[in-house]
Amino acid sequence: MVATAKTICANCWRETQTRHILCPACEHQLDDDLTWFEHHLTDLDWRTNRMDKTGNGGGAHGGSSNAPLREHLFELLEGTGTDDMPSLRDTCCEYARCLNLPALRTGKLATLLRMIRLNVNRNTCKATPVYARLIHVLRRKAQQTIDYVDADQIILGECPTTDCHHIVRAMPTAMFAPKCPDCGQVYPVSAIRAYRRGKLLESQITGTQTELRRLLKQCGIIIKPATLRSWVNRGELKPATTHSDARKREYRLSDVYRLAVHDPERETTIWMLLQNQTANQTTEQENE
Repeated sequence: MVATAKTICANCWRETQTRHILCPACEHQLDDDLTWFEHHLTDLDWRTNRMDKTGNGGGAHGGSSNAPLREHLFELLEGTGTDDMPSLRDTCCEYARCLNLPALRTGKLATLLRMIRLNVNRNTCKATPVYARLIHVLRRKAQQTIDYVDADQIILGECPTTDCHHIVRAMPTAMFAPKCPDCGQVYPVSAIRAYRRGKLLESQITGTQTELRRLLKQCGIIIKPATLRSWVNRGELKPATTHSDARKREYRLSDVYRLAVHDPERETTIWMLLQNQTANQTTEQENE
């Protein structure tokens, strides 16, 4: 019986019985980091707003989201890197050369990541420990960025894919929603809102004025309490249940939604109202 020589993991110095460069735990970490980027790359890419509405490349300075965040993500993924760290593309291109893979400088980054993840030479390549550490740091930076902006997200609605009930969230100014983790589809925000619109108009959900305001606020539709009371006083909003205490009367969510967006065929969100208000103020100033 031939004894298997023990080797030391070049990343964490743990012993391993295989001839691989990394121990099983570090190999799993690298595989997990590569897989994470594959799953979130579409979301990260759209957060950089590198494409405008015509589909043309906009570079790091295109789009409408926060400029520092947009430029930070662009440098992290495709640019010259951040904090003396190379970008993800530069890191993957150099790692691919070490694995005797084609380095895709202009191709899809997701394809390059997949090629590295599936390459059998990755576990025995002497360059793997260095690039495993770099990729892990880049993953942590990218994940922190996503976690930072997630607090500002609003609920767009249910994923339109048949039998997929994932609740989609996105930034208020996003044109495309993040890649759905359940079905893998990427939908325009307008398509998800149209699907949500139909669901809300057909909804049989009822609630008090406060409850319905909170529900719609999650979708980015903000209604003032005084506005709701005025709809009730004018008879535009009819109660679904009667109660002696006006605060406990319930109303249909579909009715409140229809009044809040004015035109259900063209949903009006708080962001659209603010844009219209700014445009009206500019027009008034010009007329003066």
